Amino acid sequence: MNMRPEYRLLLDCARTKLSKNNQDKIRELVNDDMDWDYLLQISKAHGLAPLLYYHLHRIDHNHRIPQPIIDQLHTIYYSNLAHNILLSNELNKILNSFEKKEIPVVVLRGLALAQTVYKNIALRATTDIDLLVQKKDLSRVIRALLELKFRPLQGGLITKEYSTELCFVKQLVSREKYFSAVYVDVHQDITSSIRLKRIIKIDTQGVIRRAHPTRIENVNMLVMAPEDLLLHLTLRHCFERLIRLCDLTEVIKLKKSELNWQSLVQKVKESRIAGIMYYTLWYARQFLEAPVPEYVLKELTPNWCRKSMLDALLSKAVYSDDSNSLSRGRKYFLQILMSDRLIDVFLVLWTVMFPSSEWLSYYYGRPRAKKLYLYHLINLFVTLLSGARDTLRISSKKSNSG
Repeated sequence: MNMRPEYRLLLDCARTKLSKNNQDKIRELVNDDMDWDYLLQISKAHGLAPLLYYHLHRIDHNHRIPQPIIDQLHTIYYSNLAHNILLSNELNKILNSFEKKEIPVVVLRGLALAQTVYKNIALRATTDIDLLVQKKDLSRVIRALLELKFRPLQGGLITKEYSTELCFVKQLVSREKYFSAVYVDVHQDITSSIRLKRIIKIDTQGVIRRAHPTRIENVNMLVMAPEDLLLHLTLRHCFERLIRLCDLTEVIKLKKSELNWQSLVQKVKESRIAGIMYYTLWYARQFLEAPVPEYVLKELTPNWCRKSMLDALLSKAVYSDDSNSLSRGRKYFLQILMSDRLIDVFLVLWTVMFPSSEWLSYYYGRPRAKKLYLYHLINLFVTLLSGARDTLRISSKKSNSG
């Protein structure tokens, strides 16, 4: 890919540890005429500003980076650290409460990755706390969160069993009267995308059963087995933000001796997401030097016809260095295109076009769901149309520049 130097620099910093080769490339790029404002912009868009600061301020011994840029990255880094400390404190309370009530729970994504994979909670930008629980434990989970002063975002939804994601919030007040909020998302499966629920069936009990116990800050927690974690991260990242690709790469590097690649390939094929996993792993190896075995990619490679079409489109439109192009529509459009079977494409489209009335009420925050169908279809059509337009625009622009 023909990349701007700012994007190449961001990729070299998108890791917890720098090799000698990475350090040399960063120093070489810093010596060039760098558009620092643009670098700051795309680092924030891709969720990599904390990692960018972590590496740049250690490697810039000759002070070639403008001080205002370093100052802004410094602010982002320490603001993220403060936010994650706040989240960690609340997570510890939740985990202690769940342990006393004997509720098995797996901590998902951001905070779990920051603590167990990045090994430094300042490096991974995190917005909320994500928990995976079994459906049979949902009522006890809700009562435990209510006891800890969390409140549901949508009134009345906590009694419904249809939803695979329930959202809670807790308002905190500091000594300086500064208000902040902690959000908790409770999941019943690791396939949080409504677009994929019709084609992917995940055994939540199996995921929790295979999870490994670990102890962080004197608190017991469960983290997913490496294969389940890679599957979860693949379903989440949607080819839009590099932080998701960085998550997956860091897990592969950390767990490479434990990873059962053949088991992962089998799960991926059973879940009918081989195409999504193939391109995710390919980009992780291509961009971030993830140690993905060649035979794994060969087993997941789409057929020649599909691969030719997807290569032509995806290679120009994913992980764009144009931060303004990170549209929700493009994410949806690409993910639907990459469903393994044609019938799955129709199943995904049917799911997002005609979700349950309860889901519509929950998603749009309005009580009269039946009247929302037309609004939902118009919104979906506009979203997918804009996604197709963005994808083709980026592909056309990069083809012309190439």
